[in-house]
Amino acid sequence: MADNSLAGQRVLITGGAGGVGRETASRMLAAGARVVSADIPSATRHAAGAIAFAGDLARQDEIERLFALVDAELGGLDIVVACAGLPSESLMDISDEGWRQVIDANLVSYVGCAKKAIERIRKSRRDDGQVILVGSISVHIKAVGESVYNASKGGVALFAETLRKELIAEKIRVTLIEPGAIATHLQPYDDETLAEFENKQEMLPAAEVAEAIMFAATRSPGVDVVTLRIEPLVQKIY
Repeated sequence: MADNSLAGQRVLITGGAGGVGRETASRMLAAGARVVSADIPSATRHAAGAIAFAGDLARQDEIERLFALVDAELGGLDIVVACAGLPSESLMDISDEGWRQVIDANLVSYVGCAKKAIERIRKSRRDDGQVILVGSISVHIKAVGESVYNASKGGVALFAETLRKELIAEKIRVTLIEPGAIATHLQPYDDETLAEFENKQEMLPAAEVAEAIMFAATRSPGVDVVTLRIEPLVQKIY
């Protein structure tokens, strides 16, 4: 049976100061894990007790700096949770710099951090290791206006599915979490409007997505939650 304790587990969460990342970090800390929470410099609301890192994880030098901190503070790694992300306008409504930033944040940082995390999981795991990647159900809905965002999250989905096959022999588990609309400030709304969407069941509370991540993270060794799709009852489909 699964053990909901993460005692002694060493965890890295990217996007850790955002709604989902912060909620996940809080739960993992409460379950006994040691957590490094990484996010952009302007994101300062890290979970209490997490070791905070500020940097741009689309840059390789910043990834190297992050993992130097992971090595120094955690002495290895057991779980990586990638949930950094930027929203996007449609291709013809976004600047060239803008769409590149979205791809970098939503896909490039995932690949770069996963590679460094797996290197450490290989060296230091005790029983098994986990790579948990937060994608989006937008790649199934294909809504108008989300072409750039879907390009990035579609890349995450294919990366997760293929990476899992590459790591099965090493008993390193890979999970893809695919949430629907989440009531966080990645949405272009204020707190009051986001609360209204939650109350109307049109957006997910960030805490529910964190619970889905925790479900995957606390399965028994050998039990791999391959893909977990979670959405609000009234999910936009156009």
